[in-house]
Amino acid sequence: MRVDLFLKLMGITKTRMAAKRFCDSGKVWVNGKSVKPSHESLAGDALALFLPQKEMKLKILEIPPGKSVAKKDRARFVLVESVREL
Repeated sequence: MRVDLFLKLMGITKTRMAAKRFCDSGKVWVNGKSVKPSHESLAGDALALFLPQKEMKLKILEIPPGKSVAKKDRARFVLVESVREL
């Protein structure tokens, strides 16, 4: 699954286009490298996001099978390791 779509499905960003802009500006890193929005996310990947108001470190536990994820089910797919407010 594309990293921009994953961020949108997990509620990290409101839209896929917002996630795309973050990726294009170098604010989304996977396993220590800046990635493009089309980067294929895999279970076990470590994500680092440098958003305007916070820095987040996440770990992908599982890739969702469909194109939507209920809010109550998001914890099954991603683990928030740290959040630092700026």
